[in-house]
Amino acid sequence: MSKPIHTAQQYWDARSELFANYYKKPSWFDKMFRKAVFFRTAVALKTIKEFDRPTVLDIGSGPGVNSVTWLKNSNAKFLLGIDFAETMNEYARKNAEAEGVGNRCKFVQGDFFTYDFGPEKFTVSVAAGVVDYVKDTVAFMKKMDAVTSGAFVVSWPENGLRMALRRYRYATPVYHYNESDVRRLHEGLNIKSLEILPMQGGVTSIARK
Repeated sequence: MSKPIHTAQQYWDARSELFANYYKKPSWFDKMFRKAVFFRTAVALKTIKEFDRPTVLDIGSGPGVNSVTWLKNSNAKFLLGIDFAETMNEYARKNAEAEGVGNRCKFVQGDFFTYDFGPEKFTVSVAAGVVDYVKDTVAFMKKMDAVTSGAFVVSWPENGLRMALRRYRYATPVYHYNESDVRRLHEGLNIKSLEILPMQGGVTSIARK
């Protein structure tokens, strides 16, 4: 495991409950300045609901709050969450059980780049708040394309004051994108359409097959 990934793993391992509370118990600050967190979750849910009994891959599933939201508000038959921070996965498993959807999901520790998902594809794959920390986004998008049969949703942070603050605060590199970057990163993928939706501090993309 490379040093940046290891540093990110340590960072998120220590913040499972803090990150979960952004969604479960948002403060006035979260509601005002982290609107993108709720927007991208809603976009992913809307996309999941376009399909009947889909399977869902939650990349960088963290504490599993999004995963539970999608399961409780759709007829998705199964969700696999993958995250390299095991503390996050432990929180996600307990949260899913507490919310009554533990039998419809599984959370595994692993690196999306190297994890073997087997021959089956997921109907919908979601990377919400993930590419912020991905250096090789070209390879990341190619793998998302390869493991998805229906649509994949990605949130993309733009450059700006918040990004500058994150670079100052975080112990791991963070990356930003503009709309041209997003379109370029979808070129050559096996998709029929690309929808790009503006959100606070960036955009969310929906690539449909």
